[in-house]
Amino acid sequence: MSKTVLVTGASSGIGYQICKDLLTKGERVIGLSRTIDKSHPLNEFERFIPWQCDLSDITQAGDLFQTLIDNIGPIDALIYAAGVCYHEPFGQTKMNSITEQLNVNLVSAFLLCEQAVEHMAKQSAIILLSSTLAEKPIATSAIYSASKAGLEQVMKASALAGAAKQISVNAVALGCVDTPMLSQHRDDNLEQQTRLKALADLHPLGLGKAQEVAQIITTLLFQPWTTGSVIKVDGGLSLN
Repeated sequence: MSKTVLVTGASSGIGYQICKDLLTKGERVIGLSRTIDKSHPLNEFERFIPWQCDLSDITQAGDLFQTLIDNIGPIDALIYAAGVCYHEPFGQTKMNSITEQLNVNLVSAFLLCEQAVEHMAKQSAIILLSSTLAEKPIATSAIYSASKAGLEQVMKASALAGAAKQISVNAVALGCVDTPMLSQHRDDNLEQQTRLKALADLHPLGLGKAQEVAQIITTLLFQPWTTGSVIKVDGGLSLN
C-alpha cells in the first residue's frame, strides 16, 4: 500500500530529490516549500501535491498538519528537509539570520514533529535532516550548528514520545552535498569553484550527490525498528 509523505524543502536540492525518489516508487508526496506551485517540475508526477508554506514564519507551522489532513487526508510520514544556512564571521552575525535559521531549522521542525506524533497513525515515520556541523562546528556556523544540534535533541524526544504508537524518528547528519545551498555566497573571498574543491577535499569520497543521499533517506523511511538514531552520511568527513 502506498504512503502519503510530507516533505519539506521540496522545491530544490535534497528535498526535491527525495520527492522525486518517492514519487518514482509510487508514493503520494505533499511537497512543501515557501515558493512551490503548480508550475514546479514535480507536478509532472500525478501523485505530487504542492503546498506553499514559509517555515521561517513559525505561525504558519503552528497547525499545518491539521490543515493538510483536512484538505488532503492522513499523512503517513514526515521528512523534514527544509534548512537555512548563513555562514557569517563570528562577531558579525545578523539578527535576522539568527531568527531565520532557528525558526526554519529548529522551531518549525519541532512543531511539525509534535503534530506528526499526535496526528499520524501507528507505525508511521519521521526523518529529520541534520548536519555534521551539529557535532563539529566551524567559526562561521555557530547558529546553524546550534540549530542542528537542537534538532537532534528534538529527534530523540520525538522518538520517545512516538514510541507508544511505534512511530520511528531518526535524523540523518549530512556532510557537504552538492546542492544550491552549498554554492551560496560566503564572505570568505574565495571563488565558488575554489571553495567547492576545498570542501570536497575534506571528504575522502568527495562531495555528496543529492540523488544518492535521497535514496538513503527514503530507504530509512521503511526501517521501522530504527529509531532515536543520528545516522551519518558524510562521505567520510567525520573520519578527519
